[in-house]
This record gives sequence, structure tokens and C-alpha cells, in this order.
Amino acid sequence: MLQTMRENMKGTVAILIVGFLGLIMALSLVDLSGSGGYGQNNDNVAEVNGNKISERDLQIALQQERQRLQAQFGDSLPAGFLTDGRLRTPALQGLIQRSVVQDRAIKSGMTISDQAIDKFITDQPQFQIDGRFDPQIFVQGLRASNFTPVAYRAKLKQSLAAEQFLNVFSTTGFVTEVELEKLYGLSRQSRDFSWLSLPLADLPASIIITADDIQNEYAANKANYNTEEQVAVEFIELKVSDFTNDISVSSEEVQQIFEQEQTLYSSIEREAAHIMIDADNERAAENIALVKEKLATDSMSFSDLAREYSDDFASKESGGNLGISDGSVFPPEFESTLENLKEGEVSGPVEIDNATHFIKLLSITGGKEDKAVMSEEDKIRIESQLKNIAAEQVFVEKLAELTDLAYNADSLADVAGQLNLNSGETGLFTRNGGSEPVLNDARVLDAAFSDQVLLEKFSSEVIEIAPDHAVVIKLIKHEPVRTQTLDEKSEDIIATLKIERAKKQLAEQAQEFKAALAEGKSLEDIAKDNNLVINSENNITRENRNLNAELVEHIFTLSRPASKDAPVASSLYLSNNDYVLVSLNSVTNADFSLLSEEEKQAARASLTQVSLTSEYKAWQAELLKNAEVEVFGATQ
Repeated sequence: MLQTMRENMKGTVAILIVGFLGLIMALSLVDLSGSGGYGQNNDNVAEVNGNKISERDLQIALQQERQRLQAQFGDSLPAGFLTDGRLRTPALQGLIQRSVVQDRAIKSGMTISDQAIDKFITDQPQFQIDGRFDPQIFVQGLRASNFTPVAYRAKLKQSLAAEQFLNVFSTTGFVTEVELEKLYGLSRQSRDFSWLSLPLADLPASIIITADDIQNEYAANKANYNTEEQVAVEFIELKVSDFTNDISVSSEEVQQIFEQEQTLYSSIEREAAHIMIDADNERAAENIALVKEKLATDSMSFSDLAREYSDDFASKESGGNLGISDGSVFPPEFESTLENLKEGEVSGPVEIDNATHFIKLLSITGGKEDKAVMSEEDKIRIESQLKNIAAEQVFVEKLAELTDLAYNADSLADVAGQLNLNSGETGLFTRNGGSEPVLNDARVLDAAFSDQVLLEKFSSEVIEIAPDHAVVIKLIKHEPVRTQTLDEKSEDIIATLKIERAKKQLAEQAQEFKAALAEGKSLEDIAKDNNLVINSENNITRENRNLNAELVEHIFTLSRPASKDAPVASSLYLSNNDYVLVSLNSVTNADFSLLSEEEKQAARASLTQVSLTSEYKAWQAELLKNAEVEVFGATQ
């Protein structure tokens, strides 16, 4: 009997989710297996210490990174910046780094109970309405991120275990007062310096490129002037959201779902505890008598009695707590006794399946008596949910029809007309993608240049971008690789030759300046001799955002001057090819003692975090170094 009770134990969240998701599953045939929906591509892209990273994991990471970048930068991102080709490799590296940490956490014994996961989920504001967990919002939110509930819980368990491990890691960090003063002095250090620049941009205008120069350059590098292969395709995109506007929902359907919700939410739930005395226990009669006596005299608490006398080893350490029941979890005799108790009351001995139980009702929740009235927000929410469920069904039907009609079709526009769908066309694009959003997915690009589409001239297979989004493409134009003509490349060649010759001139001038510095000539003398302007800045810190970042970074790599009369000279090329001569004049460390107590506390916390971050990165790098990592196929 006890084993049966344990197998059937369910907490409040489990009852809510299982009960309500049962309704959703019946209405929409949602796959809760964690497989990711129809035709989901689960081919593995990498393996870390035996743990697989699937194509689906990578596509989810890509989508999340794309959404993050769009939220951060909006429309300012250049075309092609969000393509899979650009984001795929860093996204996969991020998954690999996360996987090694999760693997270490799990192997170190870190785990999260199902109850903790339930609580984490129900506490998330995005899964709540009016502060209360809503199972349908939960499922819809997961769909938006390409997760099913089961897959989400599995991933969440891994992530929370890793987070728990990192929390333990972070509590070990500290900085001594000596280190703190030194770190603060260095981190807030300021520097005075001067510099002069030789801008590359000033030189090309004076450089003359002849026709012979252009012809010779073209002849010498003709093999490098090939175009990239390009294609243009027509496509049909199928999205669940495309069908919601055409779906109507009756008020009766909305009311029915609302009433089902209320039935679920209004069920009475009782939290129970027990003391079980097994009949096979040699001291069963004695223990039953002792428990009855101590309960009657209040000489020991119920939880203490459970810990001392209960034969249920699964619950005794928690004071006999069995969790929550909606009336269907425990055996009938147990549930009947529980229903007749008041909150905090303990039953007399109850015989159930060769054992004696003392049952306590810890708490009772639910049981609404007044019939709730549907609000306008409830109506809008339920209508949206029902439309989405119906749209998913249309989506599945259209997907099957599209798969049948598209493969041998002469035109996808004709197929779209037959199915009452929208079609579109792209401009020419390379294997790196194009500006159209449909080309953001690497699988679409692969299909566009596949033998099936490019050589055999068939439509592609239906490509699943997400569980609610599919695409099929067909070739409409192909531009093979060819060598560009002299006329086409002439302007590029002129620009290239001017830059190359300008760089050469700049390098020669830079060598002269470096030699002058080595001979002891000052920056001021060099500027005067060459009619150049010296720039100077004082009290510049590492966080300065007004000056060129490369220049500031270089200044902070230089050694401290031996004295005010002996500045440190140096030079560098910037990424724009400008040449810069610098003179570091003085270095001043920040004085920690001048801070207020509040500022010192903030600095201590900040620098401890910096130290921990550095240690964590080193630790993660070591994990990655020792991990068995295999990446399957190309990553971009």
C-alpha cells in the first residue's frame, strides 16, 4: 500500500499541470514528449562528455540570440547580421561551454528536486495571470521558444543544477584588504599622455593610378576576381499565426473552457501527514499505544512522533508529510478519513492494508463556492488560445497538402494559389544568405544550393524552421561562378592600389619617426619638424569612451615612466591603418583610503565579483580543455 501511495503522490503543481495539460492535449494534440513536434530535426551537432547537443538545441539558441540582438539593436543591425551563417558558430560554442559546466555540476552531485522545479515554474511571472500560475500561458510560452513542457523541465533541471553549482562556487570568493587596495588603485588608475597621428585617409587622394597599373593588377590577380555563386528562389512560408485571423470562436466554446478552468481551480486540495505503524513491526502494539498516549497528552509534536515511531521511511524524516491530494492520491480509506478532519486535527488509529495510520490534516485549500464571472481579459485570453489551437490544426492540414503538391510543381506560386497561401520571391543571394528573413535559417540556404533544387530543379523538401513555421523553396534563377571583367573590377582595383601605396608611404614615414624616437628625439620635436599637431589628455581612465578605444587600451599596456622627465614612447597602427606615436607622461593610482565607507563596500563587492569572474572563466576554460568535445559536420 505504501508503495502505491508513493507512486501516486502528486503536488499541487503536478495536479494543475497534468490536469489542465490533459485538456489542452485533447483539444490540440500537442506533443508533450519533448521531441519537439512534427518532423523535428534532432540530429546531433556536437557531443560533450557523452552529452548530446542536438540541431534543435542549436536552433533554439540561434532563435534566442537573434531575439536578443533584435531587442537590443532594433532596426540598426545591417542586413545579413542575423543569419544562421553568422550566428551559428558562436551559438554552438556557447552551448558547448554551458554543457561542460552542467556536466560538472551533475557529476559533482548537484541536483534539483521535482518540487523545486515545480515551484520555480509556478513562480515565474511570465507564466502567471494576476499572480497565479496559468498552465495554458505556460504551454504557450514554451511554444514560443520551441519547447514542450517535458523538454523544458529537463533543460531547466540541468540549468538549475549548474546554477546551484555556480552559487556554491561564488560563495568562495573573497579579496583581502591589501589586494583590495591594490586592485582598486589599478582598476581606477589614470594616465596622462600625448600623441600625434599620421592618418592613412589623407594619402590616397594624392596618389595617381595609371591605366597600365590597372591592367597589370587585373592580369596578375584575375583568378581572385571570381564572383560568388548566387541563386534566387521562390518560396511558400507556412505559419500558424497566418491562420488565426480567419478562425472564429463561439461564445459557447469560450464559456466551456472557462468553466473547465474554474473546475480545475476550485478543486479542494488537502495537505496530509501520517504516522504509520506496520503490523509486521514486533513492537507494533506498543508503539500504537505510545503514539495514542503522547498525542492525547501533547507531550510530543506530531512531526517528532513521526520521526521516532513511523515505519514509513520515505516520509518520517519530513515529520510524516505526504504532500497534497485532490482526493485521488491516497487510498479511499485514507482520503475518507482526511475529508472528515479539520485543519490541524489528527485522526485516531486507522487500519489500512496491514498497517495502522494516525492521519493529520496539515492544510486545506481551494473549494470556491461562488461561481466566477468571466472577465473581458479571460475572454480575450481563451479566444486567443482556442484560435491558436484551431490554427495549429489548419497548419498541419496545409502542411500535408503542401508536401504533396510542391515537390513536382512547375511553380510554387501555382501551389500557393491552390492552397490559398501566400508565396514570395527572393533576390539573388550567396551561400552566406541575403536580406530576406526567410534566408536567416541555415537549412534554407543549404536547400537552395542543394542538388535537388539547383541541379534537378525540383522544389525542396518542406523545411521546418520551428514547430509552427515551415518553408518550401524552388529555384527561379542561378548565377554560376564567373570571372569579373576589367571594366567591372576597375574601380575596385584603383581603390585597392591607392590604399596599398598609401600604406607603403605611411610605413616609410612611420619608420623614420620610430628611428627618431629611438635616437631620443621628443614627440614635440617630431611634430614640429613635420608640421603635425600633438594631442594631449590628462587623467584618462580605462573606462574612457571619448577617445579611440585602441589608443586607450594601448596606453594602459605601457610601463610606468621612471620619472616625469623620462616619458615612455611607443607607437601603433590602428585598425583603420592610421599610424600613431604616443608619449606616456605619468601614471596615478587611485587612493582607496579616500572613499567613503559606502563606496568602499561597493568597491569591495565589485572587485570581488571581478575576481570571481576571472576565476570562473579560468575554471571553465580548464573544464573545456579536459572535456571530450566532438563537433559533427560543419558549424557554419
